[in-house]
Amino acid sequence: MESMALPRKAPLTTMERGKEFEARYMYSREMETTEYHCHDFYEIYLHMGGGQYFGLDDGLYMLKPNQLFIVPPFSMHGLSSDKTLRHYERAYLNLSPKVLAILGCEQIDLDQFFRSYTAQGQNTFQLTPEDARQCIEWIKELQAAPDTEDNLSLFGQYAVLMNLLNVVCRGIRKSRPINGGVISNSIIQKVLTFINSNYTQPLKIDQLAKQFGVSVSYLSHEFTRFTNRSVYDYVLYRRAMLACQMMQSDMSLNAIAYQCGFNDYSNFLRVFNKMLGTSPSQFRRQQKQFRRVK
Repeated sequence: MESMALPRKAPLTTMERGKEFEARYMYSREMETTEYHCHDFYEIYLHMGGGQYFGLDDGLYMLKPNQLFIVPPFSMHGLSSDKTLRHYERAYLNLSPKVLAILGCEQIDLDQFFRSYTAQGQNTFQLTPEDARQCIEWIKELQAAPDTEDNLSLFGQYAVLMNLLNVVCRGIRKSRPINGGVISNSIIQKVLTFINSNYTQPLKIDQLAKQFGVSVSYLSHEFTRFTNRSVYDYVLYRRAMLACQMMQSDMSLNAIAYQCGFNDYSNFLRVFNKMLGTSPSQFRRQQKQFRRVK
C-alpha cells in the first residue's frame, strides 16, 4: 500500500454517550461531502432534497426526494458528489440491534426484517411524500426530546419510534425497492468490490492500478473523489472497523490484529489508536462495561 500519513481519527462506532438510538433532522444551505464510514448500529437515512449520490458499499445511488436507505451495521456508506451540495435536507435515525428487539415487543424480529432485504442488496426504497414528511416530524420530535433517563420520558420516545418504524416497515413492503447502484465510474466500482472482499490481505495501489488497467494517479484521484478517502485510508479504516466488530468475541487482540490484516501488533495499535482515539484494550473494556450496564 502507498506510504502516507495516517488518516485523521474516525468517530467511535457507538452512538454518542452510549445511547441506543439517536434521531437528527438537518438542513444545510451549503455542504461538502463526507468520508465513507461505518458503525455498529443501523442507520435509517431519509433524503428529502439537495443531495446528489449516496454510496453504500460497492454501489452509488442517485438521490431522489423521499428516498429511504436502510444501512446495516458495519456497511460502508457516505455521500458522494462532484459539486458542493446546496439546500441539502435529510434526516436519519440510528438504532442499535438491542433497541430494535425492544421495539419488536417479542412479536416481530425487526433486525431480521431489515436484514432480509439488505442481505439481498435491497437497501433503498421510495416513500410517499406524506409518509416521508410524517417520518420527518417524528424524527424532529425525538431530536427535541430531553436527554434524560426518566423511564416515562423514554417510554414516550419508544412510542414515537414504534410509530416511525411502522411507517418505515410499511413503506418498505409496499414500495418497489431500488435495486443496484447507479454508478458514475465502473472501474472504481470494481476496485471497491475487490477491496471490500480482500481488505484483510496485503494490498498495494500500484498492483491495484495494474490489475484494473489504469494508472496509479488516475486510481488515486478517482477513488478519493468517489469515497472522500484515499485507498490507503479506506483499507485501514475497514480493518479497524472489522477489529471493533471482532472484539465482541473472546479472541485475543493479537489474533484479531493478524486476522484484520495487520502484520504486527504494534502497527495495529498505532492505527487503531489514531483512528478511534483509544487503544484496542481500552476499547474492548469500554464495550464490555457498556454491555454490562445495558
